[in-house]
Amino acid sequence: MKFLGRGAGFSDLHTSAYFTTRQNFVVIDCPSSAFIQLKKMDFSSYKNIYVLVTHTHGDHIGSLGLFLQFTYWVLKKKILIVAPSKEVEADICTVLTIEGNETDWYNICTANQVNEDFLFQPILTSHSPQLKGKCFGYELNVNGVHYVYTGDTSTLEPFIPLLKRDSVLCVDTSVYYGLIHLKLEDALEQFIILAEKGVQIYLMHLDDEVKATELIQGLKNITIAPLE
Repeated sequence: MKFLGRGAGFSDLHTSAYFTTRQNFVVIDCPSSAFIQLKKMDFSSYKNIYVLVTHTHGDHIGSLGLFLQFTYWVLKKKILIVAPSKEVEADICTVLTIEGNETDWYNICTANQVNEDFLFQPILTSHSPQLKGKCFGYELNVNGVHYVYTGDTSTLEPFIPLLKRDSVLCVDTSVYYGLIHLKLEDALEQFIILAEKGVQIYLMHLDDEVKATELIQGLKNITIAPLE
C-alpha cells in the first residue's frame, strides 16, 4: 500500500492511499489532493479501477466526482466506487448527482457485492456524530499482507479483534484534537501493546507530523505512514 497523503482535514495532502493487484488499481478515498496525483498515473494495464470510500467528509471524497469524470472522459474507463453500506452508497450518489455527474459515467456498489480477494469486509466505527453509522474502515488483503485500515475513527475497539501478528494497522491519530479522532497520547499505550505483539502500525490523518514523530521516537513497529 502506498499513501498519497497522511494529513488531517485542513492539511495540504489529505489522507488517502492506493494499492495494485494484477488486474486492479484500488484507491482508498479520493480527496482533492489525491486527484492531483492520480491523474498523472498510468492506469492502462489495469482492468478495474476501484475507489473504496470510508465516509463522505470532503477530505475523503472531495474529488471523487472529478476523478470519475477524468477516468470516463479521458481514460475511457468507468471506475467502480465501493461504498461500505447502502446508506453511504445513497449519500455518495446524491453528492455525485449534485455535482452534475451522470449515473452512467461510473459504477457503484456496496462492499459485500465485491467479489475480489483484496477486500475482506468494511468495519463500522465511530467518528463524527453527524455521520453516525456511516463511518467505516476496511479489512484488506494487499498482495498477501493483512491490512486493517481504520478510516477516520475515535476508537480502536472494532479493529482490535482483527489484528494479529504481521498485520498492518493504518490508523487515524491526532496530536492535538481527540473527540472524533484517536488522540495519539491517549492511544499510544494501546499502540505499544499491539506493536509488541507484532502488528506494524502506520499513523495517518495527522495534524502535526513533527510532534507525532517525537511522541513515537524509539518505538518499534510504530511509524508515520510513508508517502509515495
